[in-house]
Order: sequence, then structure tokens, then C-alpha cells
Amino acid sequence: MKQLKIRAGEWINSLYEKYSFNEKETVLMDYTFYFKLEGFADEPEFYLKKTVDDLEFGYEATQWDGYMPSPVPVPGVYKKHSLSWETLQSLSKVEQQEMILELLMKTINTRKRQYRKCQFCGEKVAVEHRFAKDTCHGCASEHFGVVY
Repeated sequence: MKQLKIRAGEWINSLYEKYSFNEKETVLMDYTFYFKLEGFADEPEFYLKKTVDDLEFGYEATQWDGYMPSPVPVPGVYKKHSLSWETLQSLSKVEQQEMILELLMKTINTRKRQYRKCQFCGEKVAVEHRFAKDTCHGCASEHFGVVY
């Protein structure tokens, strides 16, 4: 398996081959590109979104809406970083790609730190799918009788 940073860099290079990233007026405005973290836990996806103001970096994760006993899972979007068009356009193509890679890696590392290994099943689980710091929802149901 290739190192994560190399895979992310190749993904960014492939985007640059297909799309223009230095012109904020492009037709792809408000278009979102996804990078999947293959081989890690539940393979979370990270996004790079072209907006009117900037390039936005973040990830999507479940949010729980409502109170016990029946919270409902809803998709949530977590913006972590942005890169203004002005800053992006002041850089060379190589510098742009390096800056985008740096911000993508920061976003990935922020999300990866939210995962913990379940004490029972040993799976890496995101914070929104844990009953406690070291127990996933499934194991909380099985071992503690928690009903979700």
C-alpha cells in the first residue's frame, strides 16, 4: 500500500490534470471532490470544495439529532480549512499543489485523531459511533445492554 501522502498527492495531481484550480470563475464552482481514506477504519471520505470565496477542506460524518431514547443519525459536514483564491492565485502550480496537499493532510490527520480502538471488538471507531471513549455502539449494546 502506498503511503497516504503519496496517494493524496497523486489524487491532487489528477485533479489538476482534469480541472482548473487557479480560476475561481470556472464552471466547477461549488463542486466537491472526494478523497477516500482506503484501508483505514470505515474508510472516511474527505472533501475539497471549490466555492465562490475559496477552496474548502473538510470531511463528512454522522451527527446525532434528537435526544434519548431515539436520536436520529443525519449527515454532517465539517469544514476544517480553507484556501482563498487570492492566496492560491499568487502561487505557482507546484506551490499550489503543495499547499493543497498540506491542508488536505491536516484535515485527514485531524479526523484520524478522532478514532479510537474499541476495547471489545478492537475496531477503530469514530467518535460519533462510540458509546464511551473505548467502546463502540455495537459492543455497548452487546456488553452493557445499551439500546440504540
